[in-house]
Order: sequence, then C-alpha cells, then structure tokens
Amino acid sequence: MKAVRVRPSSEDARLQALHDLDVLDTPPEERFDQIVRLAQRIFDVPTVAVNLVDADRQFTKSAVGHPLGDRPRDESFCSHTVAAQETVIVRDARLDERFAHHPDVVDDGDLRFYVGQPLAAPSGEMVGALCLVDDHPRDLSEADLSVLADLGHWVERELASDDDERQAREVQRRLLPYRPLEMDGYAMAGCCLPARHVGGDYFDWSMVSDRLQVVLADVMGKGMTAAVLTAGIRAMMRGAAPFESIEGAVYRTAAGMADDFTETGTFATMFACRIEPATGEMDFVDAGHGLALIVPPHGEPRRLRSRDLPLGVITDDTWTAHRERLAPGETLMLVSDGIFDIVEDEDAADEMATSIVQDGNDPQSAVARIEEYARTHDLDDDITAVVIRRLPA
Repeated sequence: MKAVRVRPSSEDARLQALHDLDVLDTPPEERFDQIVRLAQRIFDVPTVAVNLVDADRQFTKSAVGHPLGDRPRDESFCSHTVAAQETVIVRDARLDERFAHHPDVVDDGDLRFYVGQPLAAPSGEMVGALCLVDDHPRDLSEADLSVLADLGHWVERELASDDDERQAREVQRRLLPYRPLEMDGYAMAGCCLPARHVGGDYFDWSMVSDRLQVVLADVMGKGMTAAVLTAGIRAMMRGAAPFESIEGAVYRTAAGMADDFTETGTFATMFACRIEPATGEMDFVDAGHGLALIVPPHGEPRRLRSRDLPLGVITDDTWTAHRERLAPGETLMLVSDGIFDIVEDEDAADEMATSIVQDGNDPQSAVARIEEYARTHDLDDDITAVVIRRLPA
C-alpha cells in the first residue's frame, strides 16, 4: 500500500492534539461502542470501527467485526482519511491502486469496500476516522454520507468531552498542594484519587500566620459539577483564612458558596484545623465529616467529632471550633468517605488507619498504602487522605 505523506509541521500538531485527548491505549467504552453498533445497523456492513492514527500505529478504540488494539500505520486505510482531511470512499479496493496490494485485499482478503469519515480533535487537527468496511464492492448515497458525517460528529463530541475532562483534571491537580510544607518537627503527605476523571474531594495545607492550616472537603457527588464546587470551596477558604478564625473561615466559605449549594442541590462535608507547631495545640472544625483520627504510636486512636452539619445544609448555619493536641509521635489522619469502598464501616476504617500508622510507616508511605488499597478495589466514590505526623521530640 502506498505510504501516506503528511507534512512534518502539521503532523507534529496533529500528534500533539491526538495525545492531548488521552484516549490512546484506553479500554473500550460504551459511549463509543454504541455509535459503532448503530452505524453497523444503519449501513448493514460487517465492520465498523473508530480508529485513531498515531505516529506509527493505528489504535482501534471501538469496533464491531474488527479486533481492538494496534495495527501498523502503514497498513491503515484510516491514515489516508486523516491525510485527506475529508471523507475517503473506496468502492472496490482491488481496483484502487492505493490499496490493491494491501494484505487484507489481495488473495483471499475480505476487504473490498471502505469509507472513512475523518475525526477531528477540538483543535481541528485530524486524529482518526469512523470507518465502514464490507467484503464486497458497494457505494453510498449522498444521504448515507450525511448520516455517516453526523455519526462522525457524535464521535468527535465524545472525544471533545474527554478533552474537557483532561483540562478539568489538570485544573483540579493544580488545586492540590504542590508539595508538603517543610516544618521543623512535622512530616506530611496527601493524595486525592477521583473515582471518575475529576472528583469532588480536595485537601489543602498552608501556613496561616504561624499556624499550620489543614483542610479536607468532600462535595456530595462526583464529576464536573462536584469539581467546580470544590474549586470554589478551596478559593473561599484560602481567601478567608488570613482574616478569620478557623470557624470563621468555614462560616465565610459556606456563606460565599450558599447560592452554589442551593442551585446544585448539594452540600459538602469538611474537616479544617489549625495546629500550633511548637505545642501541637489544634483548633478544629468538623462540618459533618466525622473521618478524622489522631493515632498515637501505640494504643487506641482518638476520633475527632462534632455535631455540626455539612456546608450547604442550612443557610446561615454556624460552626464551633474544638480543641485537641497532637503530641510528639502522634499522627493526624484524615480521609474522605470514599474509604468505605475499601472497608465496611468506621470501626474498620479506624483499624486500617491505626495499622498503617503503627506499622511504622512515615506519612508518605502511609499514603502510598492507601493508594495501593484503592488500586485493588473498584471505586464508586473519590478517596482523599491526608497524614500529618508530629515527629517524636
């Protein structure tokens, strides 16, 4: 088969657009499978595929009558569609000099008819094709081609939604602390593992005057709406913190987000605290969260609770600060309720947290243990964990 020529400059941009979609080497998804099944019924062909054309391979994301996975690019009909940047129709491959010697066409090959509808990334670069294949020559009417174009645009919308979520993931990643704070006498680590591409959990740590402020919040729900609300909560807490007590910052955040909570019919649980580094004295607010523990080096953990409600449940609610102390050698562990995808109840969560801490894990290793647990379970909810240890004197 004759090679497809693509200008290097345009090819670089095209490949960047394809890789930015973050869809290569991902498993099948029903949203794409539905489109290829529908196309097969409409056009009565044995094979339909969504193919993405990489630098040296074709990746089949979804197909009926065709294997998923990779194929060399120089054997790809769809690479010609990408290069043409328009619909390519091959009525009889044996009579087309571009494809007459293709291994799927010669001898007993069963590929005679091909039509490829190009697929564009949101940037406009051509990244692949929705293709129809048959084992005998045929043609398509103008009406048929119009329907195929509509189906191709449907695939493009799904690819664009992936791009939107990729950007949302990047925005959410930037909301998390870049690195642990360097504090004499303390070590810390955290992780946020969304159940979907983006989630409704976040954690943060920062210095407020000379005290360490730590926040973990969990917006009810998942996905883009929860992620947007999460960004708002972080911004409000960061903005209020320098001017308010810990309970005042929580109140200001809830008041500032009240319309958003009402509009979306949701709420957020939150644990927020400020720790005096020299003494370990800690003021904390638990807004309906209930998943904060202080774990000593030995013995039973202490759960930090209050009766305060989550943000967004009652308009103009107030929250009360409580006092605790993080002694040398003790560890503050915060988790979100996604932990219940791993353990059955609070007692099991306490037991797991205590085991992780008292096994001698430093905060980074403790977080890695939680991440390992998460990888071995199917998550229906986001999991976030923060571990703050006051080092032994």
